[in-house]
Amino acid sequence: MQRAKIYSILFLLNIFFSLNSFCQPNLLKNIDDISQLKANLFRKKALFTENRNYSDYELVYQRLDWKINPEIKYIKGAITSYFKILNPDSESIQFDLVQNLAVDSVKHRGNLIGFKHSQDIVEITFNESFNLTGVDSLTIYYKGIPDETGYGSFVQSKHNEIPVIWTLSEPYGARDWWPCKQSLSDKIDSIDIIVTSPELYRTASNGVLISETTDNGNRKMHWKHRFPIATYLVAIAVTNYASYSDFVDLQDENKIEILNYVYPENLESTREKTSRSVEIMELYNELFGVYPFAEEKYGHAQFGWGGGMEHQTMSFMGGFGFDLIAHEMSHQWFGDYITLSSWHDIWLNEGFATWVTGLAYQNLLEGVWWPVWKQQLVERITSDSGGSVYVTDTTSVSRIFNGRLSYSKGAYLLHMLRWLLGDEVLFSAINNYLNDPAIANGFASQQQLVSHLEIESDTSLTEFFNDWYYGEGFPTYSLYYSQNNENVLRINLYQKTSHESVDFFEMPVPVRCYNQNKTDSADFRLNHTANRQEFYVDPGFKVASVKIDPDLWLISKTDQSLGVPWLQNDSDIIIYPNPVKDLLSIFVPSKEEILQINIFNSSGKLLKQISGDFNKIDVTDMPSGILLIQAQTRTKQQIQKIIKL
Repeated sequence: MQRAKIYSILFLLNIFFSLNSFCQPNLLKNIDDISQLKANLFRKKALFTENRNYSDYELVYQRLDWKINPEIKYIKGAITSYFKILNPDSESIQFDLVQNLAVDSVKHRGNLIGFKHSQDIVEITFNESFNLTGVDSLTIYYKGIPDETGYGSFVQSKHNEIPVIWTLSEPYGARDWWPCKQSLSDKIDSIDIIVTSPELYRTASNGVLISETTDNGNRKMHWKHRFPIATYLVAIAVTNYASYSDFVDLQDENKIEILNYVYPENLESTREKTSRSVEIMELYNELFGVYPFAEEKYGHAQFGWGGGMEHQTMSFMGGFGFDLIAHEMSHQWFGDYITLSSWHDIWLNEGFATWVTGLAYQNLLEGVWWPVWKQQLVERITSDSGGSVYVTDTTSVSRIFNGRLSYSKGAYLLHMLRWLLGDEVLFSAINNYLNDPAIANGFASQQQLVSHLEIESDTSLTEFFNDWYYGEGFPTYSLYYSQNNENVLRINLYQKTSHESVDFFEMPVPVRCYNQNKTDSADFRLNHTANRQEFYVDPGFKVASVKIDPDLWLISKTDQSLGVPWLQNDSDIIIYPNPVKDLLSIFVPSKEEILQINIFNSSGKLLKQISGDFNKIDVTDMPSGILLIQAQTRTKQQIQKIIKL
């Protein structure tokens, strides 16, 4: 998967200094910003849930016509919706709109018709003039001051003393500022967005800009988007934008425009940063197929937020760091082109985008930050013992956008699948998923992704997803190794899980053996299916140390890797090290479990008694001198003298 690209020494130095490499920068800072700020979009539990029934109709087209002045927090609009009734017995059609926005009127074929606006729903009852078997349309006229919902939905702020208004609707915020079908079951097939504002201001939005006109002190901008789009991905931002474009060359001599709308005071500094977008998109085109909206554009619009939001064809950006650009762009494939069908499965959006950002670190910037990225993710994931990637409570926006679980652990599920299945199988399965006509330009479920993975790998992944997706926590590994005179290495691998929801993580565990000077090494893949499992390998040299998961393929912690004497009698119990200062290891080469440990001083006084299966004892608080350790299994009892330092 590596791409050959030579950077000059000066450029590499620039990268190192710009990213503060010598103090190992937090590559996940922008993910923190994204997840934390998205989680704060709603400061209390969302009243809207994803369970609303929208099966009665599907949206064919919407024309969104707004009047907005960034100097005033206010919106006035006319939303024309073309729809097809799916249930001929339907008596009405409903749109989501919060109660504090006033609906002035509703027109059907130019005529005013009745409506009811209550409990955040606009309901229009059908009369004889409606076409219940084909496509029909109506227009809702409304206005008002959208409520604040944390940091999101419809926000007025300033940059350089210039006002800006921007929107961010994920997950439940679209209804806060326009009458819509807030759904994860029906994409709008096509939209036109028209915004009229004072002449000073320009509007950034989805799709292609087809006209920009000024008249009588006002500016009207018309954006056209001709791909299916989820409601929460519709967006506008209005301020005194400056604009410029970068271009990605395609093999057929066409180009993809990357259009940037930025604050004028940041124009020059932003130009340099967004130029990275070209090589990032080239990589994604290579890995996942050509950018799905190449016929229109990709773009960035600067807005007043600490993170970013992947609005379809134009991500709204609070900054232009490498990782934020890579993250939001990857969403165009994973989140926009294919959108999750339930907020329970937010990892289909955020886990994928975080993992793909990791691939950008692996393949670009000379791969310098790839090991750092993996290390930081593992440290974040294992900073707490519990939590599933699957979201149990979708009314909690903070839970949906949990950075440790939905972003980091979700990303590492894909990284572990790469280790489990191999590059060829995994990337082939993901591309099949992207090209599946049942979900392309639509919505996907967790099971649809798993099906593609299982078909391509010809294996069941039920155990993997039960443990890592629905289950909580991670394993902590420890191993003992010993070697005979023929270089045969015996490895006993232990695992302790951090959460009771998973009793054992069945995974192939990578280990690397080194000689004394680390001039020789050998890698082994241990298919770990049971605790205390024993493996025999031949590294071809005398082993001085063994490292568990040296390349960070797994979500795990390493407890210890300890060399012990080679014993012919597998029933012997090894108590190690001797002398000891703090942690004493108890090792049984056979698969027997330790039942009880008694610790006596030299006078025979019992100091400590421990029951249960374990392989380590903390003796820090024990008195120095001679300790007698009595270890007992089901079949054997052994006493060993240990010197406590």
